[in-house]
Amino acid sequence: MTTFLIFAGSILLLIGFHEAGHFVAAKAFGVYVIEYAIGFGPRLATVKGKETRYSLRAIPFGGYVRMAGEDRREDGNEIPADRLLYRRPPLVRAVISLAGPTVNLLLALVVTIAVIWSYNFPILQVAGVIPDAPAASVLVPGDRVLAIDGRDIYIVDQIIDAIQHSRGEELAIDIRREGTRETIPLRPDYVEEEARYVVGAYFQGITFTNELVALDPDSSLAGLGLRNGDLLTAVDGKETTTAVALVVELESQTGSASLSVRRGGELLDVSIVDAPAFAQELLQTLPFADLGVAYRHTGFAAGVALGSGQFAEYVVMMGDVVGGIVSGRVAAGDALQGPVGVARTLGEGFRLGPAVFFQLLAFLSLNFGLLNLIPFPGLDGSRVAFALYERIRGRPIPVEREGLIHTIGFLVLIAVMVLITYKDLLALFR
Repeated sequence: MTTFLIFAGSILLLIGFHEAGHFVAAKAFGVYVIEYAIGFGPRLATVKGKETRYSLRAIPFGGYVRMAGEDRREDGNEIPADRLLYRRPPLVRAVISLAGPTVNLLLALVVTIAVIWSYNFPILQVAGVIPDAPAASVLVPGDRVLAIDGRDIYIVDQIIDAIQHSRGEELAIDIRREGTRETIPLRPDYVEEEARYVVGAYFQGITFTNELVALDPDSSLAGLGLRNGDLLTAVDGKETTTAVALVVELESQTGSASLSVRRGGELLDVSIVDAPAFAQELLQTLPFADLGVAYRHTGFAAGVALGSGQFAEYVVMMGDVVGGIVSGRVAAGDALQGPVGVARTLGEGFRLGPAVFFQLLAFLSLNFGLLNLIPFPGLDGSRVAFALYERIRGRPIPVEREGLIHTIGFLVLIAVMVLITYKDLLALFR
């Protein structure tokens, strides 16, 4: 029941904003709005305004703004002719149709920025360095990265961008080491094989050492004779002072390896039969001590920039999915979710916390907005296409033909939704 209420509330919110976009745009252009409705079917509640009826209806999977003259027929002599929708210029009607999806896109952007701005970001740390790389001589594991060239750093992508944009020029990296802030000069190297600049360091929100402190006594690691308090100091003679260095060395092996372990004043050798599998188990369990985590908020400007960047990534992600479906690389049934799948995703996001839930809500609003921009009959994009066609042609498409096209499109959309919902139900009960 909780999942259903979360889903219904989220959908009603997105639909409410979507239809509010159409409503406000129609009012701004002087179009008479007969009804603003959220949902379909029987009315659950209704309020009559000066000229518009506001309704909440029983089926929460849609909504509409009914405007006078939508079907190019008079809606009664009491409505002035100059306030009928079809009397508005085609470009005005296109703007009214675009207003709903635009509001959904703006909502997605605002929610994404708000989530990013309110989020506590772990200050990125140097989790490991590669021997002989530029970072090896100036950075040490546990250094906390605060800024690069005066720009505050919150996510790894910012570090990657700064390194690539440097074009090999020296970077000024502000770090906090043992409580003291200092600026470290660092010049990236260009790697021909990878066609990119690198500094040879791993950056994460937390730095794990090579000391075992949370080893499961029933794990295969314990079965090798390892104990809590052991220091895993080398793989085949190559020194490993952090968990990152340890995993990297183990993954570079093709089979067996020798693990050097320091236990108190004693140095032991442990034979590993499958080094890559051992590395994966370490990654899954992370039984290591860590150097602690510190958090900070972004400033307003940084929050807007990061949130806008996240929103742009969502748009690119959507474009990749649509491109994959069109090209046949991605099955539509695998990429699309119906009401059941969306409800389950939102319910899981709600249980994971506000940040995850609102990011999912923003992504759903983005999906809703972009979907309605598609020029498919029954969607807002098709109404824009018809209006632009009328603008170019000089006269409208016959009302009966346009209505039939929208009806067919709407029925196709309903059929697709039923099929996707059926697939989601099958997956739910497997």
